[in-house]
Amino acid sequence: MRDQAYKLDKMAIKAYGTSSKMLMAEAGRKISHFVCNNIRNIKTITIVAGKGNNGGDGFATALYLNNYDYHVTIFSIYDIHSLSKESLHFYNECRKNDISIIFNSNPPSKHEAADLIIDSILGIGFKGELKENIKQWSLWINRFPVILSCDMPTGVDSDSGKVSMGAVRANYTIAMGYPKIGSLMEPGKSHSGLISSVDIGFPKKLNELSGTKWEIITEKYVKKVLHPLNKSTHKYKQGKVLILAGSDGMTGAAYLATIGALRSGCGLTKTFAPSSLKDVYEKKITEGMTIACEDTGLGYFTKKNYTQIMDHVDWADAILIGPGLGKNSDTVELLEMIYLDVEKPMVIDADGFEPFYSNNKLIKKLKSKCVLTPHLGELSNLIGIDSRLIKKDFIKHIEKITLSEFGILVAKNAPTLISNGKHGFINSTGNPGLATAGTGDVLSGIITSFISQGYGLIESAIIGVYIHGYAADKKATDISERGIIASDLPLEIGKKLSDYEL
Repeated sequence: MRDQAYKLDKMAIKAYGTSSKMLMAEAGRKISHFVCNNIRNIKTITIVAGKGNNGGDGFATALYLNNYDYHVTIFSIYDIHSLSKESLHFYNECRKNDISIIFNSNPPSKHEAADLIIDSILGIGFKGELKENIKQWSLWINRFPVILSCDMPTGVDSDSGKVSMGAVRANYTIAMGYPKIGSLMEPGKSHSGLISSVDIGFPKKLNELSGTKWEIITEKYVKKVLHPLNKSTHKYKQGKVLILAGSDGMTGAAYLATIGALRSGCGLTKTFAPSSLKDVYEKKITEGMTIACEDTGLGYFTKKNYTQIMDHVDWADAILIGPGLGKNSDTVELLEMIYLDVEKPMVIDADGFEPFYSNNKLIKKLKSKCVLTPHLGELSNLIGIDSRLIKKDFIKHIEKITLSEFGILVAKNAPTLISNGKHGFINSTGNPGLATAGTGDVLSGIITSFISQGYGLIESAIIGVYIHGYAADKKATDISERGIIASDLPLEIGKKLSDYEL
């Protein structure tokens, strides 16, 4: 978050003997190294600099790039008297090295020839809408084919990902220390291009910062958490998942949740089925067990099924409730009864949230720790805040939710966020192809599967969200984002898990 970034800066200066000039110099050095090593076929570079520390990063970058035989020009939006103390230092160094600096409040009227534009105007301090004097520069920058932004693209809010009209659309963003949440949240993500973080000397003291600590879920992180299968394991030791899902017209949800669990490595599944639909369940779920619950032809679960369902709870290592259950009042009452009595870890998804909408005190009465996996509309109903307001500042609303009462929140969005109230994780995989029916059912099955295998709730959510998004990314390259359907994902998930078996 913005405040945390500022605090890291102060900690580096006050507690660790680092100066602002040293941080700025290191930022310039690291950005120049990135340009040299990653952006090919460029000779001319134009830097557009603001007056604050972000502008200072631009001046420092010019100083280092000048040593690599690039032709560097700096456009300074503000005159020398407006520059911060640190920026002025690097401005003077650039002058000493005969780097061309043009003070210009307005962009050039003629098209400036440059192979690369470096945006160092505002950085993390921006929020709201760009002022016209800045917007004219960001629009000018967007005319160029290759754009690199320092820390954040100008016009993107570093906390929320909200973008101003005319915000810079970068091909590359170089984050100082840590990527900023705003460059990972849409629409800011689409403005940030390829994000690379560089170490400029910030202390490794994230745990000392107040507020939720946000991290990015990466391949490296998942490999650290996910371990190979025990060579002597068997199906009864590999995790047993109990699934309450599906109803008339939505039997596919039960299938997708079950196959998601099985493809993720659990040993056994039991999926409850309304008796009138049992044949449908058994034809689709050939690798899992099905348990018929008498429904007198209704096609959905009722309170009369409570005892039969509870009789199987002790068997399970983890329980999934919700996909495709429907909103019938009798089913909702059944779920409330189950929630009050179950003491096994649960994943609650989709229609499984219905009891909480009418009884907001129910969540405080749960006996088990849970993973809740709502999409934006379901989250809105859970916390009683309009979805449009949540979307405007997604992170802020996630952080306001008290989560310790039930466990883990998996808020499905672009990107998906995971939080336990103290620590938050931002997923780095996935694409718009996941915006299709049934993909959430697969995800809930994956998460439940890993819980059943002995992973913690937060680890299971992290693993599940990452490989689920990865599967969608892989299918997008094979088919297209638009062409993805939910049943494409389980096999790709199974293939991906081979990466963690060595």
